[in-house]
Amino acid sequence: MHFAALFSFLSTIAAPLVKQVLKALGIGMVSYFGLQLMVDQVKGYVTSSFSGLPSDVVAILGLAKVDVAVNIMLAAVITRAVVSGMDKATGSITKLGSVKG
Repeated sequence: MHFAALFSFLSTIAAPLVKQVLKALGIGMVSYFGLQLMVDQVKGYVTSSFSGLPSDVVAILGLAKVDVAVNIMLAAVITRAVVSGMDKATGSITKLGSVKG
């Protein structure tokens, strides 16, 4: 008798909860590794592009803080992807100032 009630509880409450948690973790892991791969490739491409430049040009780019600008752009892309993923997982919509998405 008690086993039937326990099984009923587990099948109606715990099973969908566990299913949702595992689904969220799976999507999160795939998104994280995919995003990490993309960012690593972009950083490698930018680094290889800058390595072929003459040293005078690299010095001017350093003074102009181009490396900081590239990092800011990559951070913005990652932040937008994380917020979008969180919105999909929670079902809510997060606003980031005037960012349209």
